[in-house]
Amino acid sequence: MENMKPLWLFILIPGLAFSVSIEEDYRKVFGSDYSRAEEWLTTHENRIKQYADLYKLPASELKAIIFPELIRYNRVFDAIEIESLKYLYVSEGKSYADFSVGYFQMKPSFAEMVEQEAVEKLDRDFLNRTGIGLWGRSPDIETARKERVKRITSIDGQLVYLCAFYKLCQQKFAGRDFASATGRIRFFATCYNAGYNLSDTALLNFQLKKQFYSCNYSAVSAYYYENHN
Repeated sequence: MENMKPLWLFILIPGLAFSVSIEEDYRKVFGSDYSRAEEWLTTHENRIKQYADLYKLPASELKAIIFPELIRYNRVFDAIEIESLKYLYVSEGKSYADFSVGYFQMKPSFAEMVEQEAVEKLDRDFLNRTGIGLWGRSPDIETARKERVKRITSIDGQLVYLCAFYKLCQQKFAGRDFASATGRIRFFATCYNAGYNLSDTALLNFQLKKQFYSCNYSAVSAYYYENHN
């Protein structure tokens, strides 16, 4: 974007502080893939807002967290992997097939973890309204795996998992002081990309790596948020 100002983010660890500059123009870096991701979010904006409002979550942050996955999404390969999941994962389990599928590129192992932790940690109202309280009761039987594949390959199912993931991060990192919404987005996006059960140190280290097409995943999320709000 013209006249784009560098965005400096300050990350704080007890006794240590360091900054990360986001100066890349990711719209140019990713070209048509960026535009396609933008268009998808515009097309589904009302649906995302509906879920965000229902569970009292910030739609703008949810969109930013999964924006890099929309860039990554490939319709052809996704179709192949879904068919593989329908057979291998459903019949044998995640040790045989744990592919990233759907627009938000979710794995069955991620869905299983979110289901189980949601049952343990999230409030009853959220569990009942989403149905996720029932999903996590039988994580590793064939009928449960079959239903899980249906959920992670549907937009509505992935939105429920995304909302549950965000609420779990809110709870787990409630004591962390984020300097801004952008800082929180970067951290939660890193949790989404790397795994929110990693240690704080591991997450902060991962937040600096450029492993998303030679770019930093959380920086792409932050760029989208800063340029679309």
